[in-house]
Amino acid sequence: MIIKSLLSQDFYKLTMNNVFWGVIPDATAKYRFKCRNEGVDLRPFRKEIDEEIDALCELRFTDDELDWVGQFSYFGDAFVNYLEDFKLKRRYIQVGEKDNNLDIVMYGPITNVSMFEIFVLKIVQEVYMKNVNPWSDEIFENGKQRLVQKINMFKEFERINGYTPQICDFGGRRAFSTDWHEYCLKNLIKQNVIMGTSDVDLARRYNIKPIGSHAHEFLQSFQGLGYHPMVSQTVAFETWLDVYGTDLSILLSDNFGDAKFLLDFTKDLAQRCIGVRHDSGPADVWGEMILAHYNACGIEPKNKVLVFSDGLDFPTVFKLEKQFHGRIKTLYGVGTNLTNDFFGINALQNVIKQVSCNGFPTAKISNSPGKSMSEDLDYMKYLKSCLDKI
Repeated sequence: MIIKSLLSQDFYKLTMNNVFWGVIPDATAKYRFKCRNEGVDLRPFRKEIDEEIDALCELRFTDDELDWVGQFSYFGDAFVNYLEDFKLKRRYIQVGEKDNNLDIVMYGPITNVSMFEIFVLKIVQEVYMKNVNPWSDEIFENGKQRLVQKINMFKEFERINGYTPQICDFGGRRAFSTDWHEYCLKNLIKQNVIMGTSDVDLARRYNIKPIGSHAHEFLQSFQGLGYHPMVSQTVAFETWLDVYGTDLSILLSDNFGDAKFLLDFTKDLAQRCIGVRHDSGPADVWGEMILAHYNACGIEPKNKVLVFSDGLDFPTVFKLEKQFHGRIKTLYGVGTNLTNDFFGINALQNVIKQVSCNGFPTAKISNSPGKSMSEDLDYMKYLKSCLDKI
């Protein structure tokens, strides 16, 4: 089995599911898998992926895992009790083919189908890797050398500058394998390179901070709940704060693009939130834009945080840290470059995105066109026409 624990997922899946379960428990949603790599055919691995999903759907949370989740006061006993009986339902996920590509669709109650995402991304990545690039001593030595280089780069940055960037591991979904992910994490913790991880199982077992708030799907869901699309993002933000207060108040900024986010990120909202997460478009430009917005609102940026999480590598982290150090707090979520960085091996750029909620189309209009996703072209056109009026 590739997935051995229902905690082997990103922390924001738990935080979002807590809100879905508590606020919109009867909502239904549809999610679809997409591989962004050109020329990669995943259909030969369909049977193996299917078998891994079968095994995944037999897992339950253990008592030790539930006790660990229960330590976070913002979840509450009722949610932990709900997780005690939680089981992914096999009937809600179908693996097939569409347009000569592997097609994976999840459709059903949002509280269940949302939880498939990270598990399925891990399964597809690892099944592909072990078939196309079988593990070997050569691969291990290559990966080990690259990991040591990153550690040395981090230490050298600290020596020269006298401070270090706050780096967390966001690499679970695209790791070469779950075992390699754990190897990287152990060594990065040992060398004090990372301060947390998005992977809940590893956070629990290695006693480091789990990192995450919400993803695009959370914002998208409100497009299908009866709100006008141009109001839905604000309602989603307010709902999030109603549940968590300031505990997890890092807001994702690019579901409808920067202009719409700045319009919705009012002075009141900016004051109540810890900070903002970046996930598309030029990171340096985005950071300056958010800084300018705080200043225009009369808010001291040094009390806020920018979370960068879009395709980061260490040189990019160091460049951004030099630009923003002392001006605002920063956090860097590094993913593929931490957990699937080998010479001559390309990680799959797989995603799973929500495409409808309660039978209504939902969409993400990213700052990076390649990251936009919807199954309803007319709805996309409508959204863009609304956003063009801002």
